[in-house]
Amino acid sequence: MCTVTIVPYDDGFRLVCNRDERRDRQAALAPSLRHFRRNRAIFPVDPAGGGTWVGVNGWGLAAALLNRKPESAAPRRNRSLRSRGLIIPGLLDAGSWTDALDMAAQLDPGQFDLFRLVLAQRMVAAVVTSDGRALSIETIGISGPFMLTSSSLGDAVVEAPRRRLFEQLVVNNAREWLPAQTRFHAHQWRSRTDISVNMERPDARTVSRTVIDVTSQVVGLCYESLGSSGRRTDRAA
Repeated sequence: MCTVTIVPYDDGFRLVCNRDERRDRQAALAPSLRHFRRNRAIFPVDPAGGGTWVGVNGWGLAAALLNRKPESAAPRRNRSLRSRGLIIPGLLDAGSWTDALDMAAQLDPGQFDLFRLVLAQRMVAAVVTSDGRALSIETIGISGPFMLTSSSLGDAVVEAPRRRLFEQLVVNNAREWLPAQTRFHAHQWRSRTDISVNMERPDARTVSRTVIDVTSQVVGLCYESLGSSGRRTDRAA
């Protein structure tokens, strides 16, 4: 599960993604530059499925994927479901936000477990939501900060407290959105580490943080593996 935020700055945006995972899950591979048929992109790789949950291509198209666990969702036990991590690499071969959104709209929601997908380029973003039967698409202008979050405890468990914190730390601090965004993603309530943005509980924790910067001057990705001393920074131009 993840927490994803986007904050505008200069003539672009910064996307930050905290990834929460089980403690027994194999660590992700550090980001590397991948060459596709029409594009190149940089993203970390989940060795379990060979896909990714966040990345950016050379045209400044950023993408992030969150699992969904709504209260009303029944467990899906279809063994033929494809890994959700395979969604983003295909979309990062697109040359524009519009092309990627068209490709996302053609996804078969029945092939994947529930997800929310964020696509952002320049000053516009879209959130593609799957309920397992159909997709809904919401377009958002990146004129202010916004947040998406999820948890294996249930999305509703973390949505309200994390959103209140986001409003307090980030939205209400318009003069320092970038440092406020950094503080938000590092925040942990000592008495409720299980629902914190920087989450920790016996079976799972926040395992990494990815920062994507997209402006007219730079397209960059910085990946931090939490719980280890290593940090790797790469750029896709």
